[in-house]
Amino acid sequence: MGFFSWNCKGCNESIKAPYDIPKEMAWQNDAVLLCENGEFVSGDYDGYGRVGHFDIGWNDDVPELWHKKCWEQAGEPREYTGASDYAEDQGFFYGDDCDVEDY
Repeated sequence: MGFFSWNCKGCNESIKAPYDIPKEMAWQNDAVLLCENGEFVSGDYDGYGRVGHFDIGWNDDVPELWHKKCWEQAGEPREYTGASDYAEDQGFFYGDDCDVEDY
């Protein structure tokens, strides 16, 4: 299975896998997960569906994901509002055109 990810509810950029991530983008690997069942998890995203100790999986859950920085700037919401979109760049194939100055 390859990389997969979701977009942050705050900035709509992908939650980044930790592999070869540029230093200035490392904050985009620190994620907050809100689940429909009320579960709340914070930690590093591994690029394969796990935030901290929690395995999101492919089909079982419809996660709401945030970059921790974006979540904090939004007032640390804890109520699930809906699933995040799947990231087209899979959290890894984002190239050089991502401008971190926008965040």
